[in-house]
Amino acid sequence: MLKITVEFSTPLFPVLCLGRREVRDMIRRILETLGYPASSVNLIITDDLRMQRLNMDFLSCPGPTNVLAFEEESRHENGFLGEVFISAQAVKRESTLYGQPVFEHFVRLLAHGIEHLAGFEHGPEMEDRTLHLQRTIKAEEYGL
Repeated sequence: MLKITVEFSTPLFPVLCLGRREVRDMIRRILETLGYPASSVNLIITDDLRMQRLNMDFLSCPGPTNVLAFEEESRHENGFLGEVFISAQAVKRESTLYGQPVFEHFVRLLAHGIEHLAGFEHGPEMEDRTLHLQRTIKAEEYGL
């Protein structure tokens, strides 16, 4: 059963004018493209401080990161893939740094995190898949 939870512990606005409904739709589309149409995911939009803590606690890496994905070990049995954390501050900062529209960078990070939950590893195939998702989920579809 598809269940997508979106939590804003830090507002995504003004970085990006999207609400839970739009973000859930993007997640649903990503899951369908990856072949997991009936899977569940939790997304938490947070800030750099929380990401820094998570990064240190779980990966022993200092400093904040942009996206973290925590896979559910029994994901193939119960359909819950896990949780994705995205820093709203990193979305804004990195979109400027990379010269990429904020929406596109958000979709990139969201797709990247969900791909990890689905079991995909870094590499050319993952990059191609992420780029494809970025190109198929358009800002205009969400009134941006």
